[in-house]
Amino acid sequence: MARSPASQPSVFPPRTVQMAISASLVVMLSGLVLPAFRTWRQWQTEQRARQEMAAIGAGLFRFMETTALPPTRGKDGAPRALHRLLGPGLIAEGTYYYPDEHQGNLADHLMANAPQGKRQPGYPDWKGPYLERLTADPWGYAYVVVVYPLALEDDRDCIVISSGPNGRMDGNYGSPRDAVEAGDDLIEVVVDKSPSRRAPLR
Repeated sequence: MARSPASQPSVFPPRTVQMAISASLVVMLSGLVLPAFRTWRQWQTEQRARQEMAAIGAGLFRFMETTALPPTRGKDGAPRALHRLLGPGLIAEGTYYYPDEHQGNLADHLMANAPQGKRQPGYPDWKGPYLERLTADPWGYAYVVVVYPLALEDDRDCIVISSGPNGRMDGNYGSPRDAVEAGDDLIEVVVDKSPSRRAPLR
């Protein structure tokens, strides 16, 4: 006697089993896609920081090409007085520098001709601004430019530094010779003593 269609066993799994299989697939795919997406976002953010650091480096080089001077004039007008220039943003943990007479604002040299402040003498032959924009790094911390090597006749490098996503300077860049990135710090070499990267100064 033939079974009626209603009494024949189903060849498809119950709906709850289908849902469980679908949910498992979603979880598995999420485990693969989300880490890859986070890695891609981290890479994208790092690339943005490197582009901004390269722009700062290019701006510094154009500054030196047009003025034939390093961007190191102090608030009192003394030439080659500054050791470092800071952009806007938070100060990263573990930094070797601190506010003193050897620290200046990057914007006062590249965005405006005001190394000694507004309505004070600036650099002769300044033809800036040398940057379209100047912001904190993608993680909210200030870019740091080590500029005192521009006034020294040795093998130290002028570099731009970002403390990276952890907001901490993992390396000591106070006396950079062939600087190497430590931890998640990022470095852009602006000037070194090689012929292709020698500072265009008087």
